[in-house]
Amino acid sequence: MDSHIRLFREGDYSGICLLEIQEKGATYPSSVFIRQASVLYPSTFLVAELKGTPAGYCIGAFCEGGSSEAWILRLRVAPTCRRRQIGSDLVTTLLGIFLQRGVADAYLSVAPENYAARNLYHKVGFRGISLQKGYFGGGEDRIIMAAQLNHSQE
Repeated sequence: MDSHIRLFREGDYSGICLLEIQEKGATYPSSVFIRQASVLYPSTFLVAELKGTPAGYCIGAFCEGGSSEAWILRLRVAPTCRRRQIGSDLVTTLLGIFLQRGVADAYLSVAPENYAARNLYHKVGFRGISLQKGYFGGGEDRIIMAAQLNHSQE
């Protein structure tokens, strides 16, 4: 069963918030982030849809100031939909958008203990470049990963 990757639509809001709640248990901060991301990043807020329901999503952002860099801010796949290539499809679609917009380097942060995500990112071309202690506050270390996007294959 293949998912369909598309841009976020207003009708996705509740389903995306549900994915956030399933992952972390948070409600208000996640819902605020999702609402703001839908306004701030409309061209890089992707949704994987399975049977008419959001099965995952990915949000990217371009760095300001004429930079040729961008970040993957969030990737979530419903626990029941993992190991179906939805995450890698979302990331590769987002990287394609970055490439079309002239991005040369893409970055993301991932928890050191999240081996599944690290493996996924590695498979799509990301490499760890640094370990940042306390990146999101005490006890929230992150590995910063980077991928060079190949403009010669456009």
